Amino acid sequence: MSLQHVLSMKALPLLSVFAAAVLLAACEDVPPDAYDPQYIVETVLIVDHPIEGVRISRSQSVTDTFRLRNGIVSDADVRIVVDGRTIPIVYRPDSALGSYAATDTALRVEPGKTYSLEIRTADGAFLTAQTLTPGRVEWTMSPKDTVTMPAKTDSNYLHPDDSLDLRWTEVAGVANYLIGVQALDTVGYGIYLNPPTSDTNRRTDPQLDDQIGPRRNDIVRWGFLAGTRTPIAWAVFQWFGRQRVTLYAADPAFVNWFKMVYFSGNPQYDPLLGNVRGEHGLGVFGSASVAVRDVFVKMR
Repeated sequence: MSLQHVLSMKALPLLSVFAAAVLLAACEDVPPDAYDPQYIVETVLIVDHPIEGVRISRSQSVTDTFRLRNGIVSDADVRIVVDGRTIPIVYRPDSALGSYAATDTALRVEPGKTYSLEIRTADGAFLTAQTLTPGRVEWTMSPKDTVTMPAKTDSNYLHPDDSLDLRWTEVAGVANYLIGVQALDTVGYGIYLNPPTSDTNRRTDPQLDDQIGPRRNDIVRWGFLAGTRTPIAWAVFQWFGRQRVTLYAADPAFVNWFKMVYFSGNPQYDPLLGNVRGEHGLGVFGSASVAVRDVFVKMR
C-alpha cells in the first residue's frame, strides 16, 4: 500500500500555491531584477513506508507568466540523516511536480527516530528541518467490512451502532489524531456486490449535487480528534460503495500544516507554523504513522 492510496500526500501543491501567492504579493514594491525566490518544502514521512515524496518547489517572480512546472526544483542536493547515517536521495519525475526519494527503495521509515532534512539548491540556498517520527498506531476496533447506511429518519443515523466505531492505541507524544474517509470509487457500485449487479454509484444525499463550493466533490473528508475512540458520522460519506478509513498519528509539523491548508476558511501559509529553516525556505517536513481499514457502504 503506497502513500498515494491513503492520502496522496505526495501531491501537496496547495502549500506551494498559498506560499507563492503570499510571497508574490509582498514583492509589489521590489524591482523585478531584485527578485529572490523562496523555496517551499512539502514532505511527510510515513512510518513503515519508503522514504519518498520529498517535494521542493520555488516561488516565481510577479513579472513572469506563472507556470506550475517552472516551480519544480529537480536539481537540488537533498539529504536525509538518521542515526548519524546519510541516506542518498534522488529526484524522480512524475506526471505532477515530481519529488525526491531514497535510492534504496527497500528502506522504510522507522518509528521514534529523528530524521533531519538538508537541502542545498543550485543557487546556494541551504534549508534544514527535523521531524521525530511517532510510534506505530494500530486499531483496537475498526469498522465492519460492510455497513448499510440508514435513512436520515432512522434513529441509527444520528446515533450509529458500533459498526462504525473506531478505537486505536494511544501513541506517546501525539495530541491530535487525524482521520480521513476516502471514497475509492465514485462510479462503480454493483460490481462489488455478491452477486454483481449493474447498479452504478450515487450520492448518499442527492442534495449534495446542488451544493456550490470547491469541496463539493471532495473524495476525502477529514477530522481531528484528541482521544483514541470515536464513531464515524454517516455524513462523512458522500458516495456509497468502497471507502478507505485512514487514521494518522502525526507529529506537530504535519498537524500544523494540515490545519493551515485544509481547515482554514481562507487558507494562508503562516511561516511561524512551518518547521523549515533557512533564509529562503519555508514549508513542512513532518511525519506520521497510519492505520488503514477498508469498508463498503451499502445503499438502503
